[in-house]
Amino acid sequence: MLEELKKLVSRAPFVPFRITMSSGLQIAVRSREHIIVGSKGNLVVVEDDEGLFEILPLLHITSLQAREPAV
Repeated sequence: MLEELKKLVSRAPFVPFRITMSSGLQIAVRSREHIIVGSKGNLVVVEDDEGLFEILPLLHITSLQAREPAV
């Protein structure tokens, strides 16, 4: 999951994606500037448009869904 997440974050051009947690919570990642992957890879921090943060343990991320770019 960590490698897949890193690929989505570094994708050029960036494509927004959604993180789904084991609780069912879904978090939108709108830009590269809205996400930080911890240096040890065990935590992910996502900022929303209002400046609020979600701290996500990598072990609880169940899926990543990228939005396909418009053609």
